[in-house]
Amino acid sequence: MVSFDGMQVLAATSTGNLGFLDVSSRGYNTLMRSHTDTVLGFSVDGIRRHLTTASADGTIRVWNMDSLHQLYDFVSEDNPCSVAFHPHEQTFSCGFSSGTVRVFDISSAKLLAEHKQHRGEVIGLAFSSDGEFMFSADSEGALVLYSASEEDHSVTRVACNVVARGTERAPDALAVSSDSSRLAFVGPSSYIVTIADARSLDELLHVDVSILDVESTQLDSALKVCFSPASIELLLITTSAHKILWLSTKTGRLLRQVSKVHQHPCSSLAVSEDSRFLLTSGHNAVKVWDYNMTHHVNSQMFIGHSEPIRQVRFTPDQLGVVSVGDAIFLWDFLADPVECLTDSSSQFKASHSSPLAADTEVNGAQLSNGMPRQTAPLPSSQHQLDVGAVDPVIQGGLGSLSVCEDDPAKPVQTTGPSQSSDPRPAVSFLKVTNLDSFPPLNAHHMDTMELSQNKPVRPDCYKHFIPHLKTSSLDQSIAAPQPQDEGIKLKAVIGYNGNGRGNMVWSPDQGLFAYSCGCVVVVEHLHTGTQRHLQGHSKEISCLAISNDAQTMASAAAGPNSRSLIFIWDVQAGTCRSTVSYHKGAVQSLAFSRDDLFFLSVGDFSDSGLALWRTENFQLLSTVNMSGPIHEAAFSPSAASQMACVGSHGVYFCLIHRHASNADIKVQRVSAPSEVGDVELTALCYMDSFLLTSSNRGHVCAWDINKQSCFMIWKADDGEIGVLLCRGNRLLTGSNTHWLRLWEVEAVQGLRSAENICRINGGTKVVVDQEIMLDGTMVSAAFDTSMDMGIVGTTAGTLWYINWSDNSSIRLVSGHRSKVNDVVFSCDEHHFATCSEDGSVRVWSTSSYELVVQFQVINQACGCLCWSPSSSGDSSCIAAGYGDGTLRIFRLASTDMEMKLHPHYVAVTAVTYSASGHVILSAGKNGLVAVSSSISGATIRVIRDHKGATINSVQCVNEQCKKFGLEGNEMFLAAGADRRVSVWATDWSKEKCDLLDWLSFPAPPNSADDSLPPSLAAFYPADHSLLVYTGYGVEKELSFYSLAKKQIIKKISLTHWATCISLSSKSRLLAVGSRERVLKLIKSSSGKFQDFLQHSDSLQTCRFSPSGMLLFSAAYNEVLLWEVPGL
Repeated sequence: MVSFDGMQVLAATSTGNLGFLDVSSRGYNTLMRSHTDTVLGFSVDGIRRHLTTASADGTIRVWNMDSLHQLYDFVSEDNPCSVAFHPHEQTFSCGFSSGTVRVFDISSAKLLAEHKQHRGEVIGLAFSSDGEFMFSADSEGALVLYSASEEDHSVTRVACNVVARGTERAPDALAVSSDSSRLAFVGPSSYIVTIADARSLDELLHVDVSILDVESTQLDSALKVCFSPASIELLLITTSAHKILWLSTKTGRLLRQVSKVHQHPCSSLAVSEDSRFLLTSGHNAVKVWDYNMTHHVNSQMFIGHSEPIRQVRFTPDQLGVVSVGDAIFLWDFLADPVECLTDSSSQFKASHSSPLAADTEVNGAQLSNGMPRQTAPLPSSQHQLDVGAVDPVIQGGLGSLSVCEDDPAKPVQTTGPSQSSDPRPAVSFLKVTNLDSFPPLNAHHMDTMELSQNKPVRPDCYKHFIPHLKTSSLDQSIAAPQPQDEGIKLKAVIGYNGNGRGNMVWSPDQGLFAYSCGCVVVVEHLHTGTQRHLQGHSKEISCLAISNDAQTMASAAAGPNSRSLIFIWDVQAGTCRSTVSYHKGAVQSLAFSRDDLFFLSVGDFSDSGLALWRTENFQLLSTVNMSGPIHEAAFSPSAASQMACVGSHGVYFCLIHRHASNADIKVQRVSAPSEVGDVELTALCYMDSFLLTSSNRGHVCAWDINKQSCFMIWKADDGEIGVLLCRGNRLLTGSNTHWLRLWEVEAVQGLRSAENICRINGGTKVVVDQEIMLDGTMVSAAFDTSMDMGIVGTTAGTLWYINWSDNSSIRLVSGHRSKVNDVVFSCDEHHFATCSEDGSVRVWSTSSYELVVQFQVINQACGCLCWSPSSSGDSSCIAAGYGDGTLRIFRLASTDMEMKLHPHYVAVTAVTYSASGHVILSAGKNGLVAVSSSISGATIRVIRDHKGATINSVQCVNEQCKKFGLEGNEMFLAAGADRRVSVWATDWSKEKCDLLDWLSFPAPPNSADDSLPPSLAAFYPADHSLLVYTGYGVEKELSFYSLAKKQIIKKISLTHWATCISLSSKSRLLAVGSRERVLKLIKSSSGKFQDFLQHSDSLQTCRFSPSGMLLFSAAYNEVLLWEVPGL
């Protein structure tokens, strides 16, 4: 477009710029810059009033919200998806479609950190309001927690399959509470909203929004979540049914709801800082609501966007609103603090819409001052930013980064309304920090470093022990019975603790094989399959060590206070000789010297210290605090006074100087060779006079111990090597790529020369002799002296027997990696079955504890299972209930799935065969009980009496019901979370099912606890006219209810709320599990009881065998089998 006088030409470019050419001066001025494609997300820096936007055009732009100048323009081949400003620092993070998360410093215009933990598109980024943590979520369900107090934003925890999959919740899939204590998101399914601890990602509450509306015929799913700034106890949720739900974050209770919010699904949700107003967006409209919904008309609609809105937010000063989609809209929020929503005047005025004017000189005008701006955008020039300080490898993936500098021209005056004579005062709801009072940069940096030192960061390797997340609390007042008086005796432990490190030992000469599961050390005889158990720890065991003569074993676990406890065991007697304690955190590694005179313990990354003990009396001889985290330590097999350690800062060569009654340790640290880059040295082993170390990038380095120098390096794996063993000229490597490799390393022996040169492969023949892929990351290994056979432990909870002579692997011990939800016996007790959150159903032999068959369903948790009444021959079947509402019937004879039923649309919480086996009763999380044919799979009947309350237990028994005045030959009961129990008389051959009794148990108002104990009920085995109930109530107790007398005839007090119960058919025994890790055995006739504390977490199930001779108990993935002598 050309001006009338022909002296100026207005031009627009394909890059989104608008400018004019002055013909006389031949000068070009930029008027406006903008994105060229959909704006996907934004974030606002409330302190510096900067706005950053991410667009589908592949750019990230930073704008000044007052002048509307474009300050930075970042271009990348990897499309940005979501952005978030740090609440205090001048930094922001950006998530990309590849899963990469990058953190940028605006003040220095450099890249601070780059993380690649995600495999899918980043759909959510958020900082905690205190600036301590950063969170990111991706489209594959992963959630990552970072430490934002450090410059590199190190990863603190990665949780998989916790966020709902897909990209429809981008870019704000995460919500953080105003006090930085809670994190909310939709997941693991679209029907569930999870509230987690923001500092650990521990799950605190699950809310199923699909069952909140019991009248709806369709399942509702959650879209967006948002905390109320006024109270962290309120969470707002938008749903696919166009509703907004207000939920209690403590109880999950629905407090109120608003329907028909938009005609289209709500794409974004925000609440003002004073909790007076609510923002929503749906399709191309923005609505502002009265948060309390106290008016006849509670909302106003504003239309400006021509395409769907991706995100909407209040500005931090609450004086403006930003919405993005087809463009960037900046709205003035004109609601006076005392005016009502029903006023005739609109609360919004669009200040500006993108293409966002950049590089503009605005004299005294603010973005949200309540009046339109008086000046138009003005041009400026761009300059390329120097990114030479960025690592070249990272820089290659960043694209181009540019910075805009103000080059103001003369303002172009426009016509507009006059300035108000009495402007509205600015009201801020944010804490205002005076930037001039900040300490100098160096002092601030020192404070940050000091804070970092006080908060240890987990190293970038898998070598350190990761205990299971626990919500249980140990009851220290419990007194265990004497061994000779125990009413149940531990017979077998099913499983191996795959999250331990070095927690398996094997001495082939002495035939000793031991490993840990939970807080128990299992000593197993491989030939007979029998077990002995070393009990004493109260928490998960992190590592084990065995002396060279196999007479002494050491195990380490957290103690009752902050320090770890190391138990010293007499292997032959099976008794504890001594306990020692030194390390403040977990114990990372244990080792005995070759002559068994010394014992070494190493602290984890939170306490990087070595402790040397005398094995004669386990007296502490010497301690050394290392410069960084230590991952593994070992004594030299040839020199009694030598040992070595590896860690984050390289390899440590240690020399022990003995004195009369103590010893000193001299340490010499050598950094990792520069040829391998910045790596963690993760494992080590001795090879004659050499030391071999491995790294988290798959390198193996050979060191000359005398020269303390590396003379050879080769790439042995694509991942992190965490297991390293050497026997003669054979080297074993195990990594997180699941590969176990055997190397021929004879060439290393002849490579040592006078020259101190580190060679990559050195031109030598170091070759892989054999390799086997296992089922998980290797965490422990032990082999014989010839390296022909050995045992390897993986994170999948499996111990493998490896025989290199025939390149075979045999599963010795296996267990579930995830939480075990149910354990059941077959009727003949020859087998038992377990099911888990990992979607597997496993069938085991009761006599040998060996895995017989496994049925796996991908991406679905298995919550319950039952055995068919006939467990002999070809008729033996297992019915399992899953999180997607399906039932699957597995036949053992054919090891196939015989039938798949779908009687529920929500997770199945309980399942049982009828006593005759004609039908299967299953209960859903929404309280519906379905009766399905075990032959055809058809749903015969749906019982809706418990609708809205999760069914915790269902049981069927043979019983003639005439004595109760009803026709039927069976009874079944269902117990709901609302403390109601229904009892039914049935005759399935005649399709009869009549309600026999309905019980309601009283309870006080909900306590301050985050969750209530389940409601559990079971028929009394000796008399089916009695049922036993326990649940939340006025007292912790077991209630015995008589169906004949219609009243409670007996109560037994409990010391803890019950999480599971089981009734034995023998000796009137009951087993009760609790969140305090206590398994209680009770004699129902007398009330006599005993407590057992062998589990390291709260019990979720316990089950007597049909004969009452055996008992199973399960806590997380620990399954214990008990013999039952009786009380």
